[in-house]
Amino acid sequence: MFSARGLSMRFGNFTAVEDVDLEVREGDVHALVGPNGAGKSTLLNLLGGQLLQTSGEVNFLGRSLGASTPHTRARLGIGRSFQLTSVIPGFTCLENVVLAVEARHGMLRMLRARSRRDDVSRARDLLELVGLHHQARQPADALGHGGQKQLEVAMALGGRPRVLLLDEPTSGLTEHERLSLGDLLRRVGQRATVVMAEHDVEFVRRIASRVTALSLGHKIAEGTAEQVFRNPEVRQVFLRGEDGA
Repeated sequence: MFSARGLSMRFGNFTAVEDVDLEVREGDVHALVGPNGAGKSTLLNLLGGQLLQTSGEVNFLGRSLGASTPHTRARLGIGRSFQLTSVIPGFTCLENVVLAVEARHGMLRMLRARSRRDDVSRARDLLELVGLHHQARQPADALGHGGQKQLEVAMALGGRPRVLLLDEPTSGLTEHERLSLGDLLRRVGQRATVVMAEHDVEFVRRIASRVTALSLGHKIAEGTAEQVFRNPEVRQVFLRGEDGA
């Protein structure tokens, strides 16, 4: 579904990602793991189009994405959620998701007179999927951090993405919220392929079907979570070789 070949990203003399090959299979929950500075978020931004690679190529559904913008990639079916929540304060949870659903139609279609019934119905379905249907009329900024993460996932799904890119989805969450998010992403995985940059090893172990480990911008291992976290180089780099890691 998603692939990268020889992907590199340089900022002046600093190389954030170097010569990375990646393949994301349809239906996977694919985690990018590694310590701070490993290149996880940079790689995610290269896939989403927030950054344009210095060299290499990104392909989606067999098509080169070239220098396409995040907006273009979103229209192709690549959804994106960021480490910091981006819900719209002052709007209800339902209104936030309805806006995300309507954005999929494009500006010209949004300006045409038409019923919003289908969009509102779709938004309600997404709120139910993420477990926020009882908070539909609640202001989005009144939700806790975990609730806002759930809402942001619903908003990202509003564009009906084939692939959903998530940056550090567990950041700032309590253990209970992480468990809830894990359950949510399993449900999301039935609708869209998920690619996430994530630092929480136990969270990745629980939900990822495939894992790519990075260190200093290089890919050092790939496979199932069990295969990757037992890899000696991975353990040395960011698991520190602890027993049971």
